Amino acid sequence: MKKAFTMAEVLITLGIIGIVAAMTLPTLIKNHQRKETEARLKKAYSTISQAFMAAQAKHGEVKDWPEWDNAEYILEYYIKPELKGAKVFPSSSETASNLMCFEGEFVGSYINGNKDSTQYGWMDNVYISSPFLKNDTASIKLMDGTCIGLNSNKDKNFPKQLFIDTNGSYRRPNKAGYDLFFFTVEGNMILPWGHDLPVETLTDVSTQNSCNQKAKFGGRSCAAKIMGDGWTIKYW
Repeated sequence: MKKAFTMAEVLITLGIIGIVAAMTLPTLIKNHQRKETEARLKKAYSTISQAFMAAQAKHGEVKDWPEWDNAEYILEYYIKPELKGAKVFPSSSETASNLMCFEGEFVGSYINGNKDSTQYGWMDNVYISSPFLKNDTASIKLMDGTCIGLNSNKDKNFPKQLFIDTNGSYRRPNKAGYDLFFFTVEGNMILPWGHDLPVETLTDVSTQNSCNQKAKFGGRSCAAKIMGDGWTIKYW
């Protein structure tokens, strides 16, 4: 007589395996997404920083480029030649909230008060209207799909801003702190937005634009938080 598992025992074992898988799979997926975002953000930041430095070696200091009132020209003339296979997208004149790397079809899920489609949202799911400015924010798409926006801020009262969408503008969540990260171009350097803020305010729930899901317009300072934590995401 041969010993074997009964059908009931097999079903119970499979059920236990299924329960364990259901409990652990979401965590594994989140961990994978976090690691992927960390790697893509670090790579994109390094790539665009090196492109700016290479362009500076050819054309003089970044801060002295005379065309800084035209983000599209900066990307096309100075930056694109340093990035193999990159494609520049012009700033939009149709809506107040520019669509970065727009290729003819809108895929965002955030709608503003004027019923203009907007591409991104803050961590609290409020749509982002600024800093993507009308007739200002141009963008460049890298070969790996990363989309990088540049806002020259013609106002002059605000720093030049740079935005990195780590998985491209046509892949969700299109959300600050998750796949959209904010930087400024100051002098000849690209710095994370909030680099000059006290560390404790970067995740403070009462600080607007901090890297906290419950903060008003949260997510703008997440790049500074990630870089300060050694290129790791600790707030998901």
